[in-house]
Amino acid sequence: MMRIPPLLSEKGAKKGEKGAMANADCLSKEERRVHHFIVMKMAVAKEPITPKLIANELDIPYETVHGIINKLENLKTFIYRSDGKGINWAYPFSLEDTGFRMTASSGEQFFAA
Repeated sequence: MMRIPPLLSEKGAKKGEKGAMANADCLSKEERRVHHFIVMKMAVAKEPITPKLIANELDIPYETVHGIINKLENLKTFIYRSDGKGINWAYPFSLEDTGFRMTASSGEQFFAA
């Protein structure tokens, strides 16, 4: 492993933060609503979150939800579907064993993404 000088590390972190903020700024109110739902659901989910579940619980047409999920995943910032169907990763949560088990103040346990 090679040590990264603080100057380069800070520069990389700022670049990543800038990209994430730009991605967040391009989301509509409805897209943010879907993303927030996914993240909140991910904290207690035991299986991947499907577009059908999101559409039913948020009362949004399935095709709209499908398009929003595709956009969020394409931004490579917010969500990931390892099988292309159900969402199993939504920052900061993962349904897969990442080696970093977290416990919320409310007692829920999850893996950190």
